[in-house]
Amino acid sequence: MWVKILLLFFVFSFLFKTDNSFDQDLGRHIKLGEIIWQTKQVPATNLFSYTNPDFPFVNTHWLFEIFVFLGQQTIELEALLVLKVIILLASVFLILKIVPKENRALLLPIGFIFLHVLRERTELRPEIFSFLFTAVTYYILNDFLVRAKSRTYLNTIYLLPIIQLLWINTHIYFFVGLVLQAIFLLHLGYQKLRFHPKGGNTKLMGIIFCLSVMASLINPAGLAGLLYPLNVTQNYGYTIVENQTMFLLESINFRDPNFLFVKISSLLIALSIIVVCLSSLRRQGSNYQNSAMDSRRSLPRATTRGGNDKGDGNCLKNILISLFGLTLALMNVRSFPYLVFLSLPAVLQNSGSIKSSFIKILVFIFGILLILESYLYLNGEYYKSRDDGNKPGLVVTESGKAALDFVLENNLPSTIYNNFDIGSYIIYRGYPKYQVFVDGRPEAYPKEFFQQVYVPAQSGYPRFKELESKYGFKTIIFSITDQTPWGKAFLVSVVKDSDWKTVYLDDFIIVLVKSDVLALQGRTLQALDLSKLDPNTYSFKSYLSYLRLSLFLLQTGNTQSAEKFAKVGLSLSPKSPLGNALFGTNISSKFFW
Repeated sequence: MWVKILLLFFVFSFLFKTDNSFDQDLGRHIKLGEIIWQTKQVPATNLFSYTNPDFPFVNTHWLFEIFVFLGQQTIELEALLVLKVIILLASVFLILKIVPKENRALLLPIGFIFLHVLRERTELRPEIFSFLFTAVTYYILNDFLVRAKSRTYLNTIYLLPIIQLLWINTHIYFFVGLVLQAIFLLHLGYQKLRFHPKGGNTKLMGIIFCLSVMASLINPAGLAGLLYPLNVTQNYGYTIVENQTMFLLESINFRDPNFLFVKISSLLIALSIIVVCLSSLRRQGSNYQNSAMDSRRSLPRATTRGGNDKGDGNCLKNILISLFGLTLALMNVRSFPYLVFLSLPAVLQNSGSIKSSFIKILVFIFGILLILESYLYLNGEYYKSRDDGNKPGLVVTESGKAALDFVLENNLPSTIYNNFDIGSYIIYRGYPKYQVFVDGRPEAYPKEFFQQVYVPAQSGYPRFKELESKYGFKTIIFSITDQTPWGKAFLVSVVKDSDWKTVYLDDFIIVLVKSDVLALQGRTLQALDLSKLDPNTYSFKSYLSYLRLSLFLLQTGNTQSAEKFAKVGLSLSPKSPLGNALFGTNISSKFFW
């Protein structure tokens, strides 16, 4: 029990931090939840964008959107973060509980390695319910097999169609539940065909699987919703990090500490499969020799069959589940946690019963490492060492809040032009007054829009000027942290365009208005001179804010003001890896002259 407590404590230590969901999709989810709750229907088109308002959109997470909207209205977002932590801890607990007592010798070292990949997805997103539903489904299916062997039945298996009904309306990864059921059904079918037991369990599992498929049809899009995971990426015209493989990201020098643990976990999965296969071959060889001896002794061949063959059936099930989790994780970054919720218990169940003094030493060493790493998360030193801006504590951050406050307070005019990263937050704060040019849903826009409009307009500034004439842009809201080559190129060009004036800038967003807008609102709006921007006019809480703003100023050619912000950032944190990597110790001579 103490091993489970340690592992859960480790998970809690990296969950107990600031939540950056608003920098992703949370704002749009809340707004959609409000619309669904008020209208009592799920929108079937992209109603937030003036560029593609009628484009069909399959919403697979509308229940989550109602959940976060009502949660914000009643218990507030910080309380939702507490619920998020509880949901994730409960999910991990169920997964750890699946592992039988005889297979727990390596639970601490292997669990410690696997659980690192869960750090990849800790925000308040619809997927937290996929993690929970995966764990519950896996636990119920495993419990069904265990109780079937002891002939003690529990009716929790009948909950699976209900879970599937909730799942398909909460998150797109509902297919995980159906695949899990299919693997267990295949396992029961294999056992029935090979060992000829009574078929009641197989029939019941088959009925539950069919009911789960039928329940999955009960969603706003019907059959299209059920098949959505198969074709959602066919319309993707824009590449986002979470949908890429770690190998592709590494090839473009994208760094993520979780990549190492995915690779180690993958090796452990491969090793467990090799060991299981070799053990199975040895058992088959032993059974063959015993069969030969028994035939010479004129013994009935049926007496040579033991429980090992049935064990092989269990091993096959565990291999399929571990490979399923591994396949998902290797397909894209967003699926890393399924190494925990699928592969981890399957690998441990295949490990067998291990008794060795070396294992005790290994458990002790990993236990110390777990406690030390947890301490670094809880005191914030881990985040400082990586310059990732997080801090211990369940607090929701809204990086775009100050900028949108400025836009709303000054009643800046439409039509607005924005980039992909900030669209969802603009929807949250500005809809219906402001419709967006684009938001963070590639599937909600035709792929031709991204390929022929969005990217070309930022890659080549004349193309943007054509769009400006077409749509009559009056305001630009753009995140300066956009790391795409076209986003960076656009920012360099637009700040030099005399038709556009910068009226707001912080470490996350720049706001520009047309020159005629500034002339009309000259009493309330003032143009900023980026070349003379003074860090003393800002009071950022984090040194990273000064460094981010310095980098933006440097990239847009405002070297003198960039130097000032860099000096302030480095003075606040002289050991900052980011600050020293970008600017070094001799800022003026190295970068600005």
